[in-house]
Amino acid sequence: TCSLFHCSQQRPPYGPTGSGLRARTNPDHNLHSLPVSKQGLLVTFNMSRDGDKLKIVAESSNNTTTPITNYVFQAAVPRSIQIALSAASSATIAPNGTVHQEMMITNPTKATLKMRIKIAYSSGGVPAPEIQETVSAFPVSF
Repeated sequence: TCSLFHCSQQRPPYGPTGSGLRARTNPDHNLHSLPVSKQGLLVTFNMSRDGDKLKIVAESSNNTTTPITNYVFQAAVPRSIQIALSAASSATIAPNGTVHQEMMITNPTKATLKMRIKIAYSSGGVPAPEIQETVSAFPVSF
């Protein structure tokens, strides 16, 4: 189980770094990935530039044998940064299945990006403990 993730300016591949993982970079596509893993749910932030905005696609994967239902992903950023969050592709994630949700970030003041996420869902018809994390390991270039 990981809580916070760290990224260096060199953007190395996945690898252990204390209590978390580093961001993964695909230099050919200017794409960065940052994983958050809790309770059998893996959320990966796939980041790329879209003009002057940061595009983040949250890919949520169910790594359990039980369907996830009533899935809700919420994200908040500091007031100086704007976020537009689209609806998730589904509120149900089958075992070994994935849903996607797009976020567009505008950061006119170039403030350090920190994101507070909250995830709620049910597993096997039983509400799972709510996941709340602060993600602050976004690559410096974003």
